[in-house]
Amino acid sequence: MNKYLIVASDERSYLDLKNIVLELKKRNLPYFFLYNDSNIKLYPNISLDSFKYDTNIEFLDKTYPSKTLGFELPFKPTVLLITCENWEPEKNILLEFKQWGCFIGCIENASWIHNQIKTKLELASRKTFPSNCIDVFFDHSQWCLETKTQAGWWGQKSIITGNPRYDNMSFNLKDENIIIVYGSMENEHHNKIINIYQDLIKKYPEWEVYYKPHPSEKKDFPKDFKNIKTINNHNDYLSLVSRSTHNIGIFSSIMYFPLIMDKNVVILNHSFIGIKDELNIENFKGHEFNFWKNILNFNSFKEFIEFISEEYIIKTLSRNKKFEKDISKDLVFYDKGHTFMDIKSKNKNLLKYYTDYSDNKASERIINYIEHENIF
Repeated sequence: MNKYLIVASDERSYLDLKNIVLELKKRNLPYFFLYNDSNIKLYPNISLDSFKYDTNIEFLDKTYPSKTLGFELPFKPTVLLITCENWEPEKNILLEFKQWGCFIGCIENASWIHNQIKTKLELASRKTFPSNCIDVFFDHSQWCLETKTQAGWWGQKSIITGNPRYDNMSFNLKDENIIIVYGSMENEHHNKIINIYQDLIKKYPEWEVYYKPHPSEKKDFPKDFKNIKTINNHNDYLSLVSRSTHNIGIFSSIMYFPLIMDKNVVILNHSFIGIKDELNIENFKGHEFNFWKNILNFNSFKEFIEFISEEYIIKTLSRNKKFEKDISKDLVFYDKGHTFMDIKSKNKNLLKYYTDYSDNKASERIINYIEHENIF
């Protein structure tokens, strides 16, 4: 019988993994879930007092000490489940438990909706040691997997299961005078989205307008959030989005919530917001190149250009253009005249980009794969 260790080092990871733990509990499969549900990423071997745990295994005399977790486990796991695998402490944790002989599964923490140069760079970094020790990645949809494989991902290492974060969810839905603007950590997008927020609060004083920053956005742009009504935790966000009317942002992972709640989803035009600039390789000279050359060992900008390749940029521009044309049939696009106030998006057809399933059974599929596919 498999014995499961599940580790979440922050709130985002906790939300990605908790429904899988509920599935293990329902099946009475042995597990130990170590988690930190704050929005600050922590190392368990340094800040163990800030972590919580849930298990259905009794602590007996024999224990198994872990250096990266900072305590002794009550059993020797055969399976490790994580997410955010290319960050610390996950990288060191997965390396230790691979050496224990564990099968390692990674729950994809992002919906890869459209491609850019950074997609190829990010996925290349995720193929380096020790992240390449992971045995299987659980992806959300065929579209997301195709986005990744176009950018150089190992398609054979991924299984499409849907997103377990959205299992077991229910909402009390209302339509109130609430607008949510979704931010971005990218320099190309951030200032334009902040300006949209500022324009909306001036034009619609009778509406509550909130800004949902990307997890790293407030850290990267600390001076830009004075007098901005931000949404700072997941529970507040769920409460507000379930009561919202309009949700404005880039068509990315976070837009799944307003889509499944059938809210008005208002998309920022790719050319206006600067998404096309993400495929201009000249924009990577300087800071961006200096950052990535240390991660992927580029010796020159010429080598960087050859790695990205003109072929990849041409194919990606073509795919992104077709994608934007397809979603434009159902979504509302943001414009200066704010016509979105009188038009409603048609959301049902767009869920296919995020998940191949809408049945709340992603966690079940993940555990079925591990239990029945002869992984050892």
